[in-house]
Amino acid sequence: MNTHRFFSSARGRAGQRGAAALVVVALLFSILSLVTAYTHRNLLFEQRSAGNQLRSTQAFEAAEAGLEWALALLNAGRLDAACRPSTLPTDSSFRQRYLTIHPASGHIDPAGALTAAPEAGTAWPSCRFDGSDWSCSCPEPGAAPTLPPAPAGDAVLPAFRVRFARASATQPGVLRIEVNGCTRLDDACLDFPARAVSGEGRATVSALIALRTGVAAPPLAAVTARGDVSGSLTAVNTDPRAAGLAVLAGGAVAGVTVQTTPGTPAADGVREHDSGLAALPGGDRLFSHTFAIWPTVWRDQPGAVRPVCAATCTAAEIRATVAAHPGRMLWIAGDVDLDSGADIGSATEPVILVAGGNLRVDIGVFGLLVSRAPAGALGGSGRVTGAVIAEGDLAASGSVAVVHDADLLEHLRHTTGSFVRVPGGWRDF
Repeated sequence: MNTHRFFSSARGRAGQRGAAALVVVALLFSILSLVTAYTHRNLLFEQRSAGNQLRSTQAFEAAEAGLEWALALLNAGRLDAACRPSTLPTDSSFRQRYLTIHPASGHIDPAGALTAAPEAGTAWPSCRFDGSDWSCSCPEPGAAPTLPPAPAGDAVLPAFRVRFARASATQPGVLRIEVNGCTRLDDACLDFPARAVSGEGRATVSALIALRTGVAAPPLAAVTARGDVSGSLTAVNTDPRAAGLAVLAGGAVAGVTVQTTPGTPAADGVREHDSGLAALPGGDRLFSHTFAIWPTVWRDQPGAVRPVCAATCTAAEIRATVAAHPGRMLWIAGDVDLDSGADIGSATEPVILVAGGNLRVDIGVFGLLVSRAPAGALGGSGRVTGAVIAEGDLAASGSVAVVHDADLLEHLRHTTGSFVRVPGGWRDF
């Protein structure tokens, strides 16, 4: 037997099988490489999509936070340039800084909207996140923003910028808030209109807001009481638009000095035993008729402020609260004694003061005073320009004068209250 030929043939067949196996392995490796590359490509795509979605969501949440932030500050008091609460009279409130509210009509315009160039010189408020806290800027119109520079690096540190826009030329009390959110502090990304910035998320949200008035139905009379009105009190209403109504009471009126429209008997300025007032089951009803809201809801609204008084609230405490919170209403749980000092409120900045107890007025007050006491007292020798409401009886002493001022009460109706969202007014475009 030729063994040499046998082994040569065997080695040849083995070499052929090794070559075939090598080809198969190479083919499988190529296929595996292609599958790995395709999977890696999809992974990179998914990572990039997830990163874009994350930045987009962060920008959107920043814009939504800016919307809530601006709404809250519209119902707050005076602020400094960094948007922090301030007691300095030189600092204005957020709504004074960025809005123009017309007291005669109730129309609201953004700052500068009545100039030749709308919003000229207005630096809109902005905030940015620095990794641990937010820093904000609320510059006065015409002033430069005071935000610190954007941090270095590519960390996601969101920011937002707020502006106000006119919502309607005919509908009073309505405004639009617009907010741009971005994943970092960048003027191009935050300005109006916003511009895309490479690698950054950007979002825009806006909402219609309205000023929910502090007093929906200003009283027609200088003094309004659900019960009796008695004692030493001077009630004046010379406005023919209200027929010179000085006292409106659900009960009897006695001992009150009345001044009404010239040439009209004083008795015509008094309406006692009014059936509508007498039929009200309680003081809450009179309150809701005047303010179109229940007392506890009115008390808890964001535009109302409750002064912290040791016992009876004094003129100094009330004056300090009014100075720090322009345009807001005051709710006092107990008695109020406006004993001395300068006037509270003015013809251009009147106040609404609701007291759970009695009232004493020895100074000048411009606005609407409400006593919620079942048997309220009104004492002192001061003067109230606006109106007084008593949810029960009102017993006067001293020589207080209440002079009805319809224009001042309309001013209160259009400029005081809480800003709230209008249902259906939100959008993200």
